[in-house]
Amino acid sequence: MEERIMDLIREKKRVVAPALVLVFIFYFMLPLSLLFFPDVMNQTSIIPGLTWAWLYGFLQIPMTLLMAWVYHLKAKQFDRKIEEIKREELS
Repeated sequence: MEERIMDLIREKKRVVAPALVLVFIFYFMLPLSLLFFPDVMNQTSIIPGLTWAWLYGFLQIPMTLLMAWVYHLKAKQFDRKIEEIKREELS
């Protein structure tokens, strides 16, 4: 049982670590792009009246929701696997 739980923990780390790196890169690119490319970020984007900086800032909302949804789905899978391990251990 302990080996299966350790495998599950390793699998969870393989999911969480890349997601965390992706989130940090995505979120820190806004201030970095404003610092290094202020002229580009202040130009009008594909949506009239909205600069690239505002568009990127607004895109962080669906990014957050998407990452939360993906984590929720993966957490449900991990919970099912843990419950399965518990059931087998009690049998």
